[in-house]
Amino acid sequence: MAGSQGHDAYLRNALSKYQYPDLAKRDILQAFSNFKDLRPNVDSFVFNDGNRKELLCLEGTIPVTYRGTTYNIPVCLWLLETHPYNPPMVYVKPTATMQIKPGQHVDANGRVYLPYLHEWRHPQSDLFGLIQIMGIIFGENPPVFAKKTGGPPPRPGYPPGGLPYPLPGGGTPPYPMQRFMPMPSVGGPTNPPYPAYQPSYPPTSYPSAGAGSGGYPGGGYGGYPPQGSSYPATSSYPGSQGYQPSQPSFATPTTAAMQQSAAISDEQIRLSLVSAVEDKMRRRLKEIFAQAQAEMDALKKTQDDLNNGKTKLDDMISRLRAEQNEVGRSLEILTEKDNEIREALRKMESQNDLNIDDAVVTTAPLYKQLMNAFAEEQSIEDAIYYIGEALRKGVIDLDVFLKQVRELSRQQFMLRALIQKCRQKAGLPEIG
Repeated sequence: MAGSQGHDAYLRNALSKYQYPDLAKRDILQAFSNFKDLRPNVDSFVFNDGNRKELLCLEGTIPVTYRGTTYNIPVCLWLLETHPYNPPMVYVKPTATMQIKPGQHVDANGRVYLPYLHEWRHPQSDLFGLIQIMGIIFGENPPVFAKKTGGPPPRPGYPPGGLPYPLPGGGTPPYPMQRFMPMPSVGGPTNPPYPAYQPSYPPTSYPSAGAGSGGYPGGGYGGYPPQGSSYPATSSYPGSQGYQPSQPSFATPTTAAMQQSAAISDEQIRLSLVSAVEDKMRRRLKEIFAQAQAEMDALKKTQDDLNNGKTKLDDMISRLRAEQNEVGRSLEILTEKDNEIREALRKMESQNDLNIDDAVVTTAPLYKQLMNAFAEEQSIEDAIYYIGEALRKGVIDLDVFLKQVRELSRQQFMLRALIQKCRQKAGLPEIG
């Protein structure tokens, strides 16, 4: 509980400059709850372009299962200021006795490249899932191996738990084992802190570190040598290519020891295969789940688009039906008016003499008065025009023109005032 509270206070201060401190803190604490060897640390990170920035780093070791045995691999996870919406920068940090083995997922500088980082997407991706994937990948191809030494190393002191398994006959190991930095292991105190070769029957030759072997084993599961192979005399790490000692200094193990060692190795191979299959099945199920989730999201979006399109189509159909009803009503009115016009034409054709005053009939006396005033006003307008033409042609003189125009204009003014008043009474718009 005290460690959790200490992390909580430290992270609250370290994540103060981050854009999403609450999300980043929740992600980090979840990783700490599952991987106890990780510790937070704020340090300066130098980017490739020379820029330097203070970032939060998760340092420590993660457990890696190789051939049925759990080892500790030192790593460092740098979190960007936009975490968890951007992937962290992951590095392998070898100790003084380790050396990085470049491969498909680790470069010469220790930078880790994984599809999980390339396809990082919050909230599906998190630090806990990343470290699990790293454990699976490093279990298949460890990213570090032990450095070769110039001479035979001294006999190391063993931890309280001793070797991973007892030697046949209760004797000492046939050759000394290199000792590394003691790191805690989730597998218990009996697990070695790094992957090492089997001490009961080392192979007669090993490929070099560039070929994927060394103190830290390379990728893939190599075969075991046949019974009766001899042990190397001076090399503490099987790092040389096809090295054969001229004068072996250790005795050849007995047939019973070789059989017991082979039985232990077969059990380790079986456990390793079961663990690898479980990890690969878990990773494959996670990929299938992520793919199915993406397909479900795409189908959900398609369903939403179809529902929106259906709503728009329903609105368009409703408007079209309303317009269709309106057109039907207008067609009925047009048909009625057409019948009325045809009936009026038929009556007019049957009559020989047509009185123009009887042809135009108003619906109310007010409209009749308005129509008569308008007709009289228009006739005065025509009279003024023709009097002007007569003056222009010299038919009348100027005095007669002015007298007649003055009289007609007075009548026209009175008629226009009457028209305006009639329109007001009838509720018609005023004439501009």
